[in-house]
Amino acid sequence: MSQQPRTVWLDCDPGFDDWLTLLLVCRSPALYCAGVSVVAGNAPLSITLDNALRIRALHGLQVPIYAGCNKPLQASSAVTAEYVLGKQGMTTLGDSLPSTAHKADGLDGVDALLNHLRSQKAIKAQTTLVAIGPLTNIAKALQQDAAAMQAVAEIVIMGGSTDCGNHTPAAEFNIFADPEAADIVFRSGVPLRMFGLNVCRQVLLTQSHVQTVKGWPSAEAQILSGYLDAYQRIRSADGSAPMPLYDPIVGLWLDSPELFDFQEAPVDIELAGQYTRGMTVCDLRNRAKRPANVCIAMSAKGDAAMTVLLKQLKKALAS
Repeated sequence: MSQQPRTVWLDCDPGFDDWLTLLLVCRSPALYCAGVSVVAGNAPLSITLDNALRIRALHGLQVPIYAGCNKPLQASSAVTAEYVLGKQGMTTLGDSLPSTAHKADGLDGVDALLNHLRSQKAIKAQTTLVAIGPLTNIAKALQQDAAAMQAVAEIVIMGGSTDCGNHTPAAEFNIFADPEAADIVFRSGVPLRMFGLNVCRQVLLTQSHVQTVKGWPSAEAQILSGYLDAYQRIRSADGSAPMPLYDPIVGLWLDSPELFDFQEAPVDIELAGQYTRGMTVCDLRNRAKRPANVCIAMSAKGDAAMTVLLKQLKKALAS
């Protein structure tokens, strides 16, 4: 008897690495993606939403996409990563993603997520909630209907770090972009699994990987490879420095959990620190014996993970 696909909901802010994750999640035979809610993050919401719609159109993905929050819970405007990723939230050294006339599905992203979870709760089913951008949509869902979140088996996030940050010395971007939202999510009591910078920096994309993708013959692969090339060169213009993968780490774990090792620990979100706002304070020693609220990815089999990622990606592009 074949196992039923795991139901997932993807909350994202495309962004190139969100693109890879969206493709992996929607094309995996082991997963059923019930919906995608988009949030401001890598770029303003109008751009992250447009990117998501163009990605869906390019690959012919059969998944509803909804527009979520355009700013953090307690700020008048979004913090974005455009200073690193460019105005479109991603750049290319090849052909651009084709534009599309398709629009987002009608519901607000938070309402769409809650409607899905209510339907799951009614039939005593559960959803893995994959959140790879700022956590604003997820926090709003918790604020509006915490009971519906009982249908969430686990919130799996790409965000935070057990050590240093990237947006600031202490804080990773997705958490820094809306730390109040992250605080609500981390204190919610919903099972939480965190893939932070510490583990993402163990899975490295090189020019060799880029050239492998460029060798694939499909038109979709050629468009994607131009963005992959530009992404890989963020650290060094000549591509000599390996570039960590971030969001696709979650897609890798969903397919191949044996690639990662975890540790449970109490984790708090710093809201007030002058230099540490947005920091994920991971109490790995836990001498006070506090209850753990997060299962933290601590290590990855990096080379094996890249091999699996390329295999998954090639299969997804051939689907």
